[in-house]
Amino acid sequence: MENDLDHIRNLLGATDKEQLRYVDCFIGEDIGLFMPVGGACFYALTPGHSHPSYMFILSFNDQTSLQVNGKVITSEPGKILAMSPCIEHHELPSCAPPRYIAVFIDKMFFEEQLGKYPVNLDIVFMGESYNIDRNIFTLLKRFMIEAENRVPGREAVLLALSLEICHSIIRSIFEFSPEHDRISSRMEIDRAVEYIHANSGKKLAVDEMAGIAHMSPSNFSRVFKKEMGRPPMDYLKQVRLERAKKLLLAGDRSITEIALECGFNSPAYLSACFYRQFNMSPTGYRKGLKKGVIS
Repeated sequence: MENDLDHIRNLLGATDKEQLRYVDCFIGEDIGLFMPVGGACFYALTPGHSHPSYMFILSFNDQTSLQVNGKVITSEPGKILAMSPCIEHHELPSCAPPRYIAVFIDKMFFEEQLGKYPVNLDIVFMGESYNIDRNIFTLLKRFMIEAENRVPGREAVLLALSLEICHSIIRSIFEFSPEHDRISSRMEIDRAVEYIHANSGKKLAVDEMAGIAHMSPSNFSRVFKKEMGRPPMDYLKQVRLERAKKLLLAGDRSITEIALECGFNSPAYLSACFYRQFNMSPTGYRKGLKKGVIS
């Protein structure tokens, strides 16, 4: 921590190693992450202190409370608590150890990024809580690993992660949703489609397909229909019928064998589905192929 103490003070204020003895610190040029481990941060408990930077707290339990302007504010797990620079506050002692990540962002750095958005640039955060994009935890973990490793290129990677973290927080607070959800969903649906084609002869259920796509069954069914134009079970049936047509074209297997290989539990069910789709029976289709009526 000794080498980073100047950077820490630029973000936190006039603190020292003793006050941070129970805190893990991960420091970049413009952002610092602080996690209490085994005890409280003594600097955070100092009455009436403030920071020269923006502070954002992501709590993992309900043991983190701040006193701000005479009010007690408790950080909500799963949300982000925001505090502007120079706002006097202090953390209150808790019965159990507080568990959180405090993200401190240099004032000029944060406001430069904030200026890229059509928002009120004079906003002052006084301990309000906001919903947060869960992907930020991946960014924070990567930042911690990079800060600890101290390998060549570290500064460039920390700067890139600092920008991502800062913009993730801004977009969460001001509810700017990036247009990646549709692309991500499309990729996950493609995974499910590949799985359907590879396993069409087996017994498949929507729950299983949804698991491959990392979605809930209801959301998977909705997104699948939007992307593919039909519900997943209808798509599966179409894949099975197209495979049955190819096997009928080969001409060396019985209707029963084809039905079971393609995932139909009986030749009668294959025939019924085949007729509804192609307006002829599998036997009629095969005869038409032999006579050259069907190509």
